[in-house]
Amino acid sequence: MHEFSLATSVVDFLQKLSKEQGMSRIDAIFLEIGEMTHVDPRQLRYSLKMVSQGTVAEKSKVYIRRSGIVLRCRKCGKESRLKLMDAITDYSLKCAACGSLDVDIDKGRELVLKRIRGSK
Repeated sequence: MHEFSLATSVVDFLQKLSKEQGMSRIDAIFLEIGEMTHVDPRQLRYSLKMVSQGTVAEKSKVYIRRSGIVLRCRKCGKESRLKLMDAITDYSLKCAACGSLDVDIDKGRELVLKRIRGSK
């Protein structure tokens, strides 16, 4: 369950950030998770609740937004979005414009702490 280790990293970062910013409490956490991360938002939310106990992030609300998959073709340079599928094997990682398989995944594998809301 890598959600627990991700939650631990997020809370560790929040502890450091809150100290630097002089916050006594973090009220809300806004995360963006790429569709290809294999992170279950429910498990991450639960892990954050568990890991944040006794920290400045305890009882904070967690907002999670999924971000789509964006490919960039090395051949024609076009950018294309993939729609969410049931399984990773259902994705066709080819350029929608020219059909090339020589593509980079620009977005969809990230976990980003977009912002937080806290109190001093």
